[in-house]
Amino acid sequence: MAKFFRNIFRKNVLTQVQKMHTDAPIVIESTSKNDTTRAIYARKFVYEILPLLEQVSNQSRYGYHGLTHTEQVAMFGIDLAIAAETDVLPVVLACGLHDCARKHDKYDELHGPACEPIARKFLAEHYPNVPQPTVEKIVQAVKNHTTGRQAPDMISACLWDADRIRLGWEYGYRPQFMSTPRGHQLASLSPQDQNTYIADQENFLVRHHIKTREQIEFEKACNMAQNATKFKVR
Repeated sequence: MAKFFRNIFRKNVLTQVQKMHTDAPIVIESTSKNDTTRAIYARKFVYEILPLLEQVSNQSRYGYHGLTHTEQVAMFGIDLAIAAETDVLPVVLACGLHDCARKHDKYDELHGPACEPIARKFLAEHYPNVPQPTVEKIVQAVKNHTTGRQAPDMISACLWDADRIRLGWEYGYRPQFMSTPRGHQLASLSPQDQNTYIADQENFLVRHHIKTREQIEFEKACNMAQNATKFKVR
């Protein structure tokens, strides 16, 4: 039964995304360079990277560590990469792949290393123009995101922070686990500011025609329906 409803949810969202992709305007209206960059990579993740990930990831579509979590990590990652003035695409790819080997919501440090073969194949097949040194940084960021403490480069720093911001919100800010100034800032937000941040993000996605308000609310409902397991700090 759960599989039946999951397939219905996935079909519904896929239909909405395909319609949005067809109807969405090519020109992105923006008030700043950072907003334009943010919109470009948010759109790229939702319409290009996420559908490819669905074909290879072990994750469910919804739930605590489902692909909606991966999408939120990617949105955080875009914010962090822009703030750090680093190349956004490698960070977004690392964020997309970081939980691709996950099969459950239980504590599991081994899912990071287990992502490596999936990540390598995914990058080779879909992003062959990414330079090999960057591929290695992406893979290492994904592989070590469950246990890493001292980020060796900005790809790892942005991915690890993007994945840990939610943990800071749920379990309390722990500066020793964060790597970037923007990551520290976001992980330490008050509950009220967390809600404001997410509301602003949703409004941004709607304003730039990346998602509809109805799609956002639908995904929230699906997450609530499937979100039976809570995950403790890694």
